[in-house]
Order: sequence, then structure tokens, then C-alpha cells
Amino acid sequence: MALGIFDSGVGGLTVWQALQPTATQHIIYFGDTIHVPYGDKTPDELFGYFQRIMAFFVQRQVSAVVMACNTMSAVVMPRIKEPPVPLINIIDAAVTQALTVTKGRIGVLATRATTESRAYPRAFHGVDPSVEVVVQACPKLVPFIEAGYRTGSIIEQAVKEYVVPLLEAEVDTIILGCTHYPFVLPEIRRIVGPHMPILDPAQQIRVVVEDFLQGKGECQPGECKSEFWVSGDPWKFRHLARAFTGLDIPAVQRYRPSGEGM
Repeated sequence: MALGIFDSGVGGLTVWQALQPTATQHIIYFGDTIHVPYGDKTPDELFGYFQRIMAFFVQRQVSAVVMACNTMSAVVMPRIKEPPVPLINIIDAAVTQALTVTKGRIGVLATRATTESRAYPRAFHGVDPSVEVVVQACPKLVPFIEAGYRTGSIIEQAVKEYVVPLLEAEVDTIILGCTHYPFVLPEIRRIVGPHMPILDPAQQIRVVVEDFLQGKGECQPGECKSEFWVSGDPWKFRHLARAFTGLDIPAVQRYRPSGEGM
């Protein structure tokens, strides 16, 4: 069976890359590009997008879905009672990863919706109440990245605006709390300096996915076939994917199910 991955746009490709190669032979990626960015959407809007995306994956009989979107994980997960397929939550993976390196004061770069949900403080305090968590909203980054920016003054200024408050708060570890942010990691690292851990939860997701598939007896190591779907412009997605990953991904297909906003 296939493994599903979804995000609002190209950010989830950082998770897709982390799963190459992995213990599955088929990945179906869905980018909800017509609604990007998710960070400025209401909880009800996000839940509606989630329901239609899950219907897409159910039709394709995936064995599990990786929510490669912190905003969706933060806002929608608390409302999900019985998901139609197992969900792998990137925030849980981030918490597991961060607790192995932090000295107790964690900074998170996130979208506005993730910040307002307080999902990261809740997740950390559910495991270790002593951990201090400082979450910084970064509303400009996803729109800039989806517009094709990775470097230059526009990115430099935005990253500095968001990273400096975390440094002033004296955090000892920074989590990239959006799967788009690894695309601007060099700029983040330049401002943070060489020593502080900057964590990309996509790397921990690989461990979680492999453990899940092994538990289901569905590990099939080998070459992984991937198919890509978007709700918006396939050409733009493929162009950004090539620019950001250096890979010429296969043909991108468009999926527009019926339903308001999709």
C-alpha cells in the first residue's frame, strides 16, 4: 500500500526528501497549493481542507498519511476523533527530537496559526512540564518561499525579524516549526551562528514512518515510486520543486474535488 504525504505547498517536499529511500515503495504527495499559505486560515477552513484531502487519500487506499504541515497538525489534530486512516503528526516527531538535545529552553519558528494554537507548548509540557517553549510567528516566510525566494535581502530581513527575538529570549535549541523553513535554513543558520541546534522534524518523521510500517508488516525497502498531486497550478509546483530540491520530479497532476474552497 502507498504512504500519503500532504502539505499546503512545496514545504512537505522536505519530508518527502527525508523519506528517500524509505521502507515503502509508493508515496503519494498532495500539495494543497490553491490554499497556501495555511497560516492565515481559520480553524474551520483548515478542517474543511483536511476533510477533502483525507477523502483524496482514502480513494487511493493509503496505509497512513504523514501530516507534513505543522499548521494542520497544530490546529486540526485536536478536532479529529476517528481519522479514516492512521495519521503521523509532525509536531509529535519534533517534540521527540528536541527533547534529546535541549537544555530546557526551546524556540520554535512557526506560522501564525500554529503559534496561536499553542500546540507546541502543550505537546512539550505533556511530556516534560519543566521545558520552556518560546514560539515565534513568521507570517511572511511561507508566502515568500512559495513565491520562489530562498535568498536575498527579502529573506534575510524576514528571517532576522523572526530569529532575533528567539535569540534575545536565550533559547538553546530552535525547531523549524514549518516544513517550508528548511528551504531557508542557510539564512537562519547565518543569523543563529554555528553552535545552536536547529532541528528539522522531517528527519525524525523518517524514524516514525519506518517504525509504523514495520509494526504493520508493510516494510518494503527498495526504490520508491512517487506521484505528485496539487490543487492549484501543477507547472508552478513542479518549477518550485525543481528549484528548491534540485530534482526533476515526475509529472504533477491536478486534483480538484467538489466542495467549497477546493
